[in-house]
Amino acid sequence: MELCRMKGEFASEELAELAAGRIRRSLKHVRSLRIRKLGKALPSVSGRQHFTMLPANLRMENYATDVLISEMSDSVYPEHWFRKSAELTVICDKDDSGAVSAIMQALGAVQVHFA
Repeated sequence: MELCRMKGEFASEELAELAAGRIRRSLKHVRSLRIRKLGKALPSVSGRQHFTMLPANLRMENYATDVLISEMSDSVYPEHWFRKSAELTVICDKDDSGAVSAIMQALGAVQVHFA
């Protein structure tokens, strides 16, 4: 019985966990499953201030500006920025490599390859 190691990159950690669960339930000769987070966390912006300058014409020859100040929160980032990609590593029998690859690709893995 020959073993092989396969890796696949997923758009989110949740998809990698879903693929690992499906592989674990579907195949009997899986030796190891490991999920590793990729990417960096975003710095928190809570407590910082956001400044916006607005030009205003006050019916004069010159322009005045107005400054709007607002508190920032972490909700200013779009949700998809908080998602981190993840890498799933599977060690299984070489005979099961096709099934592992199919499951990973069906759940959105990119760059599925032997490691």
